[in-house]
Amino acid sequence: MERAEQGSSVMIAAAAEKIAGQIKGILPSGFGKMSFQPSMTKVKQKLAEEKFELLIIHTPLPDEFGLQSAMDLASKYPAMSILLLVSKDVYQQALYRAGDSGIMILAMPMSPTSFSATIRLLLVMGRKMQNLMNENQKLQRKLEDERYVSRAKCLLIEKEGMTEAEAHKYLERQAMNTSVTRREVAVKVIRESGRIVTNK
Repeated sequence: MERAEQGSSVMIAAAAEKIAGQIKGILPSGFGKMSFQPSMTKVKQKLAEEKFELLIIHTPLPDEFGLQSAMDLASKYPAMSILLLVSKDVYQQALYRAGDSGIMILAMPMSPTSFSATIRLLLVMGRKMQNLMNENQKLQRKLEDERYVSRAKCLLIEKEGMTEAEAHKYLERQAMNTSVTRREVAVKVIRESGRIVTNK
């Protein structure tokens, strides 16, 4: 079985590269892409360009503490796991403020064993979330396809006098003969009827 961190991508945000190096030193081995960013502004810029599975934020950062932006990023990138490292004196407050945002918070200093276990857990959870999101997108696409097909069938029944079964066979046959999807055939039928079609 493939290890959770194998080929995973991680971004480390810390005020100094030395701190990022220390974090990198206790990460489980096997990560693919790694990136260091010295501020939350740089983190946001990088995330706009590239996708990462894991974001580790060593607080505080030079431009802000990091918690509020981490919560915003958790909402914007739900499949990306976020680990916030805070000092013991603000741990409870940070935990309370994070609420159910999905951000993992650890108090520093921490044991390498606990840190590694947390990283592996976050990666597994992140991948499960990504899989669920992918499945959801497929279902949404399928529902959209069926809506277009249903609209096209109704138009064929209304304008061409077909039965539901005939309309169904017509769409299936046209899709097969032209090597396109039923959705594409349905969109063409709707267009030709004078209806406006969006979200092709």
